[in-house]
Amino acid sequence: MLSEAERFETFSPYIRSVTQCKEILRDLNGTWGLISAIAEISCPTEAATILPAMEATKKGFGDLESKLTSQLVSEEIKKTCLELESKAQVSIDILVRNLYERTADIGFLATNADICNFVQATVNGERTDIDSINQLLDEYGSKYTVYDDIIVLDTDSRILARLDRNTPTVDQSISDPIIRRTLNSMEDYVETFGKTSLRPGIDRSLIYSKRIVDPVDDAVIGVLCLSFRFDNEMEGIFRSLQKKGDKAVMLLLNADSAVIATSDQDHVPIGRFIEAVPEGDHYGVIGFAGRDYLSVTHRGRPYQGYAGQEWYGHAMIPLQSAFGSSASDKEINAEILRHGDSLSPELSSIVATAAQDINMFLHRVIWNGQVMATNEHGNLLSLKAILKQLRSMGARTAQALADSSSKLHTTMITSELRNAESIARLMIDIMDRNLYERSNDCRWWALTSEIRRILSEGRLNADDKAKITDILIYINKLYTVYTRLFIYDIKGAIVAESNLHNDPVDAIGRQVNAAYAQETFSLRSPQEYRVSMFEDSWLYEGNPTYVYNAAIRHIDDMNKVVGGIGIVFDSTPEFKHMLEDCLPDKPGSFGLFVERPSGRIIASTEGSNYKNGEILWIDPDFFELQEGTGKSKIVLYNRKYYAVGCYSSRGYREFKTTGDYHNDVAAFVFIPIGEKAETSGSEQRVAIAYPQEPLTGDVVDLATFYIGSEVYAFLAADVLEAMDVTLINSLPGVKSYIVGSVMYCDNSPDGINEKIPIIVIDGRILTNKAVDFDQPEKTAGAIIVVRTQVGPIGLLVDGLDAIPSFEKSQVQPVNELLRGDGGYVKSLVNIPESNTSGKMLIVLNQDLILASVRKQ
Repeated sequence: MLSEAERFETFSPYIRSVTQCKEILRDLNGTWGLISAIAEISCPTEAATILPAMEATKKGFGDLESKLTSQLVSEEIKKTCLELESKAQVSIDILVRNLYERTADIGFLATNADICNFVQATVNGERTDIDSINQLLDEYGSKYTVYDDIIVLDTDSRILARLDRNTPTVDQSISDPIIRRTLNSMEDYVETFGKTSLRPGIDRSLIYSKRIVDPVDDAVIGVLCLSFRFDNEMEGIFRSLQKKGDKAVMLLLNADSAVIATSDQDHVPIGRFIEAVPEGDHYGVIGFAGRDYLSVTHRGRPYQGYAGQEWYGHAMIPLQSAFGSSASDKEINAEILRHGDSLSPELSSIVATAAQDINMFLHRVIWNGQVMATNEHGNLLSLKAILKQLRSMGARTAQALADSSSKLHTTMITSELRNAESIARLMIDIMDRNLYERSNDCRWWALTSEIRRILSEGRLNADDKAKITDILIYINKLYTVYTRLFIYDIKGAIVAESNLHNDPVDAIGRQVNAAYAQETFSLRSPQEYRVSMFEDSWLYEGNPTYVYNAAIRHIDDMNKVVGGIGIVFDSTPEFKHMLEDCLPDKPGSFGLFVERPSGRIIASTEGSNYKNGEILWIDPDFFELQEGTGKSKIVLYNRKYYAVGCYSSRGYREFKTTGDYHNDVAAFVFIPIGEKAETSGSEQRVAIAYPQEPLTGDVVDLATFYIGSEVYAFLAADVLEAMDVTLINSLPGVKSYIVGSVMYCDNSPDGINEKIPIIVIDGRILTNKAVDFDQPEKTAGAIIVVRTQVGPIGLLVDGLDAIPSFEKSQVQPVNELLRGDGGYVKSLVNIPESNTSGKMLIVLNQDLILASVRKQ
């Protein structure tokens, strides 16, 4: 993996937001330098104290900006990689799940009685009905459209029948390693990928094969092969994961990193070798055809114990195209960004603390400079001009910092939104594909000849019912996503069932009164089926589920219905597993399957407070999506912000896409991105509109500051400096209002120019509120050093305000009555333009404060 420095160097030129931040910072650095040069020329004496502070402030902002841009690069990479990972992981995971179903199909079809009897009769030299077996293969192929061929062979490798009758090889012997390997295998299936003479003219075939045995003595009599439509399936997977204008390429790689499927044959052709990203690395920069690509590689996750072949999903995008914006960016708004700090507490803490420290430091420098300018020493006009520019530069730099932080949080939120929509898309895709198989199963099992023969006879005895029951139990053991398979006669009475989980319900003899039973009897062809509403069913112990149904037709007349088959989907655990398998590894995330437009929840994961059957109340936009589309938004739920992704069902192959069945369901995923920030109950600081310069007549300069939410002042002429609160040293045994001491050196023209210890008094003695002196040590605010008759003291305040000038007539000394009452007030200042009606600014008497503390 690249180091942090290498990562920044490699990716930052391609990320527009980072380039913009670097340009702004370069401009600001130049302006800082210009102000420093002017200060040295115009007021060198005053600049001697300001320039080091300016340099420290500039460096602090620069370091913080560097951290932010570095983090921005990381988040942009993460955002893009999440999309690439989704493409790579989803493409291979969907394939693995699909192929898992094929392993069950080959196991079941190889034991089909009609196929076994056909092969046995051929081996024995008996006359066979090839039309009947062809019809059987046609029926299977029309339902399980994932296969392009079904091949039946004997032990001499002679093809006896096949689905693809455009390939003229029936009655011919085929020499292919697949046949011999299958005949010698005791496994449930043999999986083979590559070129095979079984599928001439096709470069790559995926074949599932199993030997056919005599049901009487288990002698091997032949081989059955299912040819999976590999290219067609991969094309569909890639197409479903691509968006308009998508520059990413999706690939399927084999163990040797050769491309065996591609979303863009012209860009990356089949057969090319692509460097895979090593396992354990989140991404890599891979060179291909003269360009660098951001790439991810993922091995398929096993499903139900099936891992498939050593294939890898791979997605790659040119660096020049990797970091563009998307429609999800528009979902970001000012309200969410105000709460963006909760997305990354560690980063936000660094940014917030560092920015606050730098801003306070800069504000203290300016405040001290303004205090210096009010004392009649040096080049005052030049100093004031420099301070004004310094304040402006501080504001610009702080804004640049805020903009960078905003871009960072926007990137982080957008990343979560994109991820949420991708996850929802995977959830609903898995559901559609899974239920596609269910619609196939019920129709195919309805064609089981033994069941059709028994029901066609009309009157069932105990042996007949036992035979049907054995068939259902055998099937159910292979297909464990069902809790129960049942057969009902033309009157709707259940005559046989399997009960995989041995639930206490006995269905035999009971009537299927649901509407779907009567609808099943009206189905016109073996291609049609009926599905119940998602509703409570006594067949599922009173819980809601889907029951898939198909008509059972007379053994001699396909137009005559003699009964029906119902298969009860084990919806509760199966839907839950589909959702859980897709959830991101982030605490608090949860997923839902929801019916539209009702909003009824049909499945949910553990992390949700929702229960199945409840209504999901959420932005109506989610329920107005067209089928097969999705969106993501920020949603406030239970006082938390979530990135919510939604995708509506679009069906799979002919399932729900040909008018066969309408079932409007959407998948939702909720990914927590932060707590809702509570509105502070503390009072807002009073904002005072100070007089604007120039003023006429004699003026008085005041040094204003905050204690709590209130503004107070000292005469600026009495103030020496504002110091950092971290310089306070605690003193044992002192009075409660003494917070400690600081070492102070008075460098003013009248000062002694030596470091001396001074006490620091807690400014909260000026308030009328009770003070908790056990609270944590104060790290914000400032120490104002002010002269008294006995020497300088420090006052701990909550914040510095400004150094305004007032006409002398506005500053009124307090009368003797108030002074004798022991207050700390020296003067009161009338502020007619204040934002607060009738507001008076209090000028404090530091000698009275000191005297009061000494009396405590």
